[in-house]
Amino acid sequence: MPGSDGRPPLPPLRDDGMPTLATGEPVLARWFVITMLVLVPVAIALSVFAWQLTDRDPPGPVERRPVGTATVTHDRGDALFPATEGNVPGPSCAEGVLLTGDASAVSAGRRALSATCQLLGAGDLPLAQAGLEAWLASDPMVRVGTFEASGVDASARLEDGRIVLELNARYLFEDATRAAPVVVHQLGLIGQPDWPGAVISAQAEVASLAEQLRACGRLSLPDGLPRPCRDAAELLDADDPVADLIAVGFRDATRG
Repeated sequence: MPGSDGRPPLPPLRDDGMPTLATGEPVLARWFVITMLVLVPVAIALSVFAWQLTDRDPPGPVERRPVGTATVTHDRGDALFPATEGNVPGPSCAEGVLLTGDASAVSAGRRALSATCQLLGAGDLPLAQAGLEAWLASDPMVRVGTFEASGVDASARLEDGRIVLELNARYLFEDATRAAPVVVHQLGLIGQPDWPGAVISAQAEVASLAEQLRACGRLSLPDGLPRPCRDAAELLDADDPVADLIAVGFRDATRG
């Protein structure tokens, strides 16, 4: 019967608080209501996640080499390194370098340095050669670990008076020979007369990238050129790579 205001009465409630028909049957099946209550927040979360994916472009070559500090060539964020099982001297031209970490990390570091020594043997990478000499004079060390900035392939830093070269943990799972060009790049930065002591300049970054690209051209790998080589080519092909790097924080050497 209509209520006093002329409107039809609301359906009675069951003891679980859900409305029912006059016959006592639920207006909506309980399983349907519960399912919807679960799916609504899930759908919202998925929508937000999808929006973030479509709204954000993948990091480009410039973003994959975030500028460091006066004591760090490139910012790799926080990092996790395996426990050191023993210090092992480096190979060939890098015998004075200590390779640290577990057996896998030491093996990857040795392979990367061995390939780098072969590249330097041709004598046409003067910045990297100068960097190697400066590095060997700094109680050098190599370690391999997981970087917070996952797109960063390598970084170097002054730590307790020694220069530490760090390689991304991806080289634990692929042929670490592919890391040799990025080692050449880092050596080119280590050899800069004002580092450590000043943020890497855009001009120094470009010069080191040019040597990295030369090193890339001498690699013969079954899977083609590594991504860092393609990044270097793309950056150097830009209309003004120095300006692009200054725009993301690298120092302008012309301004001191």
